[in-house]
Amino acid sequence: MFAGANVDKRIVRQRFDRHAKEYDRYAEVQRVMADELVERMCQTIRPPLSEGTPQGNPPNTESLFYNIDLDRMTASSTDEVSCAVRILDIGCGTGMLSERLSRAFPGAELTLVDLSSRMLELASTKLTQAGVSPANIHLITADAEAWLESACGQKGTGRPTFNIIASSAAFQWFNSPADTTHRLLQLLAPDGILAFATFLPGTVRELHDAFSQAEVLLGLPAQPHGQSYPNKEDWMTWLLEHGGNSPAIRWETSSYRYTFPDVRTALAQVRRVGAGNAVLVHNDARTMGDGQRKGASGRELIHAMLQAYQATFQQDDGRVPLTYEVAYCLTQKSLHT
Repeated sequence: MFAGANVDKRIVRQRFDRHAKEYDRYAEVQRVMADELVERMCQTIRPPLSEGTPQGNPPNTESLFYNIDLDRMTASSTDEVSCAVRILDIGCGTGMLSERLSRAFPGAELTLVDLSSRMLELASTKLTQAGVSPANIHLITADAEAWLESACGQKGTGRPTFNIIASSAAFQWFNSPADTTHRLLQLLAPDGILAFATFLPGTVRELHDAFSQAEVLLGLPAQPHGQSYPNKEDWMTWLLEHGGNSPAIRWETSSYRYTFPDVRTALAQVRRVGAGNAVLVHNDARTMGDGQRKGASGRELIHAMLQAYQATFQQDDGRVPLTYEVAYCLTQKSLHT
């Protein structure tokens, strides 16, 4: 069973603060993930809410889910003042997902949580420019896991609830994914939907393989480089354990392959979307020390890795690939939880 990402959230926050302004320019796979997740949500929640959705589509294309519609969602609200759909975006970043959700769910109340205050500032601007009323935008600068733990500890009306909890390209930062999944489900209103896109094992496998080759070449013990990711079995266990009485789950996967002129350019793109701390900095501190004790410097390890990457994966056109494995998951909270 996957234990957790084991990342230093302070480093994560620093990296995202540093790269916030250029994030959207380089976040190719993250943009696709947000698009694909919202498309699946619109297929599952009825009626189709985004403008331009073909009117001939069936109201609910996923038969496992029961009566997912706005009226039913908001009718179960404990808030007598507002019947707007309440959406929580976990790890919102620059607002890629929230902006798309605001179009799919006009008038929704959006609560955005992110470690990076600079990311939140950009997200707020993006939503305002998209026509979302500032009154419907609630920003929370916090580690999502810590915030969820605190929110679930609130009693009665003090505990927030949401009709939809969504997240894209953020769950990989969870240090306690089992507990955090439980808390996410706790904050769902009756009939609520948890929808997320996240990375799977095999993501940036070219990088992991190149590091392994470099370690063998230099006579170094194998060490993890970058993050590990939960697999489908892990997610199913957590969702079924805490999702109530036989929750409906929609699970789909996709593989995305991007190419770059050289390895350094590929890794620079990874770093510019804030992930460099997990790929080349955070987990490599121990490895560099081990390498130096064995007579191989950190620079030698990186050089050997770059050569192995180029030699193993370079295509006929001279470009090198980087692969992302992604899961899209929607689950509905059981009425009888």
